[in-house]
Amino acid sequence: MKDRLKELLEEHDHLYGVICRDTTIVELELMAQAGYHVVWLDLEHGAQSNSEAIRVSRTIAHLGMVPLVRMPELSRSHVQVLADGGIQILNLPDVRIAEQAEAFVQLGKYPPVGRRGVSSSSVNFDYHLVDSVQDLADSNDATRLMVMIESDQGYEALNAILSVDGIDMLTIGPADWAASSGLDSVTAKTQLAPKIEHVLEAAAQAGKITAMGAFDPNSVSRYLDLGVRIIFVGVDVNLKRKMLIDTLGRFHDAVG
Repeated sequence: MKDRLKELLEEHDHLYGVICRDTTIVELELMAQAGYHVVWLDLEHGAQSNSEAIRVSRTIAHLGMVPLVRMPELSRSHVQVLADGGIQILNLPDVRIAEQAEAFVQLGKYPPVGRRGVSSSSVNFDYHLVDSVQDLADSNDATRLMVMIESDQGYEALNAILSVDGIDMLTIGPADWAASSGLDSVTAKTQLAPKIEHVLEAAAQAGKITAMGAFDPNSVSRYLDLGVRIIFVGVDVNLKRKMLIDTLGRFHDAVG
């Protein structure tokens, strides 16, 4: 499997992506035309199945972008199927202890790093395994395992989580972190901001590729200063909703 993420990161200082819960092929084509790089398919909060995510991811890859899938939970039935289907970034939500990250690596990486099962006819080998040693090593490099920090417990275990060999990437879930801490949105921005910055800085210093949802353009510069390489500009449903409301509003304003 070609390491498209590595290619893009070598070409650009930072990448842009969209979180998708209800996407179509046409929308993916429009994203590619607009210059987006990463498409986050959300199986945790969306209705898509593994098979649908794999089908959509093939279009994403053929359009030159990178498919990322957030799984609803850690299980072999998700990790093995999605990885064999060519998903280049697997995202595990709400990682709280290093043991979760270690179990993720065991399922998501081939030996000697993990214990992922080998299929000689899967997408990640272009349907044909040639050199079992080199091809497994190349696939390990190209298949990225991303963890999400979404709680104080995950924050306290950050150093141990970052030390797990085979974890390639990290992102943060501020909304769930705030909810689990019992914080309202205003208080959360104040109390969680220093912790979020610490997590991003620590992950970047540990050599992990970091990503962040920066739905406000004014926050982008700060995240880039913290070493974030992938910026997600919004959720497709919210972006479409805003576009529809703004468009109708302009017509209402014109008619009076």
